[in-house]
Amino acid sequence: MMNKEIVSDANVVKFPRPCAFCESTEHVQLFAGLMLCRSCQENIKITNPGLFATNDQIEQKAQD
Repeated sequence: MMNKEIVSDANVVKFPRPCAFCESTEHVQLFAGLMLCRSCQENIKITNPGLFATNDQIEQKAQD
């Protein structure tokens, strides 16, 4: 038997989520706990090069 529950906007998660900084929905992925697009990630990489190494450490600890 099929589920006949009505879906409303209140319980729908839109994916992909928009970038936390610029609201773009293109090439968005989780970075340091934020959903960021490729462009914003590149801007962060240019202005804060050490942040990517820190993010790698955070992700490694999360996997352990």
